[in-house]
Amino acid sequence: MSTTATAIRHLPSAAGAGWRTGLQMIWERKWVLLTAVVVGMTGTWLWLSKQTPVYRASARILIEPDTVKILNIQEFVNSDIRDWDIVGTINTQVRILQSRPLAEQVVKALQLDKNPEFLPGAGTNADFASVVQAGVTAHPQRDAPRIVDVSFEHVNPRVAALVANGVVQEFIRQNVAQKMSASTEALNWLREQLDEIKPRLEKSEAALQDYREKLQAISLEENQNIVTEKLKALSSALTKAQTDRLAAEIEWNQIEAQLKDGQDPATIPAIAADKTVEVFRQQLAEKQLALVVLRQRYKEKWPAVITAKAELEEVQEKLKKACDDAIQAVKGRYLTAKAKEESLQQALREQEQTAIALDRKLTEYNLLKRNAEIDRQLYNTILTRMKEASVAGKMEKNNIRLVEPATPPAAPYKPDRRRILGMGALFSLGIGIGLCLLVHTYDDRVKTHEDIEMYGVPLLSNVPRITPKPQAEDMKILQTHPHSMGAEAFRNLRASLCLSPSAKDAKVILITSAAPAEGKSFVALNLALVFAANNERTLLIDADLRHPSQHRAFKEPPNKGLSVFLSDSASLEEVTYHTDMPNLDVVFAGRIPPNPPELLGTDRLRQLLETARGRYQRIILDTAPVTVVSDPLILLPHADGIVFVVQFSRLRRGVVGRALQKLREANVPLLGVVMNNIDLQKRGYYYYPYSSSHYNRYYKQPGPTAKPTA
Repeated sequence: MSTTATAIRHLPSAAGAGWRTGLQMIWERKWVLLTAVVVGMTGTWLWLSKQTPVYRASARILIEPDTVKILNIQEFVNSDIRDWDIVGTINTQVRILQSRPLAEQVVKALQLDKNPEFLPGAGTNADFASVVQAGVTAHPQRDAPRIVDVSFEHVNPRVAALVANGVVQEFIRQNVAQKMSASTEALNWLREQLDEIKPRLEKSEAALQDYREKLQAISLEENQNIVTEKLKALSSALTKAQTDRLAAEIEWNQIEAQLKDGQDPATIPAIAADKTVEVFRQQLAEKQLALVVLRQRYKEKWPAVITAKAELEEVQEKLKKACDDAIQAVKGRYLTAKAKEESLQQALREQEQTAIALDRKLTEYNLLKRNAEIDRQLYNTILTRMKEASVAGKMEKNNIRLVEPATPPAAPYKPDRRRILGMGALFSLGIGIGLCLLVHTYDDRVKTHEDIEMYGVPLLSNVPRITPKPQAEDMKILQTHPHSMGAEAFRNLRASLCLSPSAKDAKVILITSAAPAEGKSFVALNLALVFAANNERTLLIDADLRHPSQHRAFKEPPNKGLSVFLSDSASLEEVTYHTDMPNLDVVFAGRIPPNPPELLGTDRLRQLLETARGRYQRIILDTAPVTVVSDPLILLPHADGIVFVVQFSRLRRGVVGRALQKLREANVPLLGVVMNNIDLQKRGYYYYPYSSSHYNRYYKQPGPTAKPTA
């Protein structure tokens, strides 16, 4: 099979894939779909006609935040109401609306057990509360969650409105009673707590006063402050004294070390800095200078020199005494600083002992004082809350109010006929499509080129159905309607055979099918016509000796033909019919013999075909179905190739497969398959290109045509 022919065969499959294939498949089985929809809608309508209409009446309430009425402004500000708290509150109220205790209160308040319209035929022992509870629904609105729709369903619209309003009224009344009860309980509990705290407060305050009297102190806190201040002052003074003592000690140690080293006291900086020492040192220098001057002028025993020496010695004595006094002064400062430090240390130790003793007293004192303050604070808090609860109980208001009462509905709530009919239609449509798919899945009739090629055989051509159905004399479609789609299909068949390496040189081509009425004679006739139209000498032999048909196409009597030739009663020239079409001769089947297999098995058939091979370029054998009789199997050894004809959507794949297997066993080339009688108007999706409106307009001619779907 050539590349061009293969591409032509595969084009329909590619173009018909996807959603168009599915729609065409459903359209092919539209009666299955329509039946399913009609049955489904009928069943839905019958079910709806038997349902009792139910009415729903709805009342609307507003649930405001349940804030606590308190007089403490700080707690009022801190009572922040969050969105999630509101949602939780709404959900809780919805549960209460649907609770059994509320339903029992509604039955009692409305006397539903005595209302014959509420539960017709029920006795006094019936569970009316369960009916109310089951029929009540409550749903917060999405855009305004504080608004709740309370509904009740009943077969009577007036009863539905009555019960819906009754549920709301009982819910509001119950909420008010619960709030009043909660306020009363809170007040009683606070009063009990106050009576319990009061004796304990009196006892703790009395213990504190007794301890104060025992210590003879009005306030130990003030004593503690005084002691603390003294400790701070002594600590500061001690620190300063230690600093002074350290400085004096360092000064004295330096002087003592220098004196031990033999240094003149007058030259020691700390001694020399003394004012008295400084004066005498200056006088000493003056006296020494005067003595030096006198000695330069006078001798040692000169009175003036002697007087100067005496004055110098006197000054030296005074300087020595002044240095001693300075040394003692430094030592005295050191000893004084040391004594002051020791004195302050002793005073600090005594003050610390006093503080420790005071702390021991304060520990027990603070414990008694703290207990008394806690009891007093608890007492005052409970007393305040009791007063606030008393005022809040008088100020209490209901946070639930009726926004819109329920009214008797004009139309039933369920069954929702439009919705149920719509769902029934969709369900029926789905069932119908499912049945179509199921039928399509289990429909294994040969319809597509994939069905053919799965056997490893090429599809040579697709012959559309001819409408209206032609008579026997109109079977020559290439002559009666040469520009039709049917005629073009046979031209495609000839082209496919010519392009096939195994078919272009085949002279004797055997045409057969798996079962009768597949159109093999129609295909054989028009194949012979198309070969003859291509200027090829063609001989058409009607070898179906059981149900011949070619003589009717040419309006000739079945007297002479192949059966006469095979019985040795006539020559080939005598049984050959020369048609009015150039290059085409026909050998009709002749009279129907009683023994077709025996005639076909004689040597006369071989002689006929040998003679025909010398005269003609193409010999077409129209034979009987291969699965019905053995005639085609007898003719197979004389053929160069086989063309198998399958009528569209008629035979199952198993029948076609067994027929092809029989033909393969003869070792004669199986040239391909012709799909015949394709109804493009109903099943155009299998061969989409042949069903397009452009293709149809291109080949549109008067007379019988194949009518594809657009």
